[in-house]
Amino acid sequence: MFEKIMVPMDGSRAGGKAVKYAVELADKFGSELILFRVVPPTTVPATSMGVPGSVSMYEMAVDAADVETQVGVKRARNQLNTRRRQLEEEGINARAEVLTGDAATVIKRFAKREKVDLIVMATRGRRGITRALLGSVADDIVRSNIAPVLLLRR
Repeated sequence: MFEKIMVPMDGSRAGGKAVKYAVELADKFGSELILFRVVPPTTVPATSMGVPGSVSMYEMAVDAADVETQVGVKRARNQLNTRRRQLEEEGINARAEVLTGDAATVIKRFAKREKVDLIVMATRGRRGITRALLGSVADDIVRSNIAPVLLLRR
């Protein structure tokens, strides 16, 4: 029924809860489990500081932001690979994927490309003005209609 189950994780405890549910389903259906994390790129405010002919403060900030993003990707990859190895020891067919970008966009693109059969993820369950102002990755994924989504409240 479910050949590929994707679990977008953000490093929170709730993400661990989502993995627990996904593992049960993967075990039951013999599915491949994809542990997935999106690392947002570090942003730099636009400015034009510096001395003409020299490396500007902005360029230095961009370089520092790139390094910070790379460190975040490496950290996320290490965490997911540790969990993947634990799952494989339990007999679960798992892999870990880490990408950068806007969370909802990257999750949708990956799920579509990989032809994921189920997405299991946690949600904060925000309502009202907080949801309107901050948006919701989970809401965006559900509305995308790429695959069925199992949402777990934090």
